[in-house]
Amino acid sequence: MTSPTGPEPGLVQILEAFGLILGRWTAVGMQDLIIERAGVDVDAATMTLLLELKRAGGTARPSSLAQLTHTSASNVSKVLARMVAGGLVERTTEPGDLRAVSITLTPAGHRAMDRLNETSVAMLGEVLKDWPDRDVTEFGDLLSRFAQAVRASFQP
Repeated sequence: MTSPTGPEPGLVQILEAFGLILGRWTAVGMQDLIIERAGVDVDAATMTLLLELKRAGGTARPSSLAQLTHTSASNVSKVLARMVAGGLVERTTEPGDLRAVSITLTPAGHRAMDRLNETSVAMLGEVLKDWPDRDVTEFGDLLSRFAQAVRASFQP
């Protein structure tokens, strides 16, 4: 989708918009605002791990969480220790391999994640409040399609 005269203008527009959205929505200040509005007693690193655990179905190995969050195993370990102490997750050994540890969301962890998601959706609703419903639906459909294409194209 690149022409002889340079990159496709639509692709440049998408890349610039995508960069802006990712930069703003995932910034620590935005995460802090979501946490504050949700009324959940966590920090941004905990919120990130809660989200990845939810995406993983509620259980994951610490090494997998480190890969998914693009951070070190030692950093994930420190955050997980806080999460265990806060009752958000529990460590369990895997049947058949007592050395393998999994991290599982507790009911309190699920409630915190649900509250953070509800707050994020409400904030997104504030951003799109002036959009017609059909535009929001179409945008959601196209963005989901884009996300699936990214996932399919860039498997680790």
